[in-house]
Amino acid sequence: MYFTDARHFLDDKGAIAPLRGPAKAMADFHAGVIAYATDFDDVGVTLPRCFKCKKGKVEAALAQDDAIAWHCTGCQAEGRISNWQGTLWDLSERPDTAS
Repeated sequence: MYFTDARHFLDDKGAIAPLRGPAKAMADFHAGVIAYATDFDDVGVTLPRCFKCKKGKVEAALAQDDAIAWHCTGCQAEGRISNWQGTLWDLSERPDTAS
């Protein structure tokens, strides 16, 4: 199981810090999971493919402790993302644009 603090991937401005390589791929994956799990208005955010097997469908949801829990149905990788609130990918506080 992967335990991730979302802040560890961010620079001082809140953007993804790793510029290339496995750390960048992992950061992009987690950003996508955060966006998907917090898209309560269903604006069509697609869930990224698993960073580990590259094929599996990943399921993600908010856990009772406000972490985001994710699970790959292909390779069975799973994890929890904490401290995602307020990141650039947190869509939970997005203003309502339906008006």
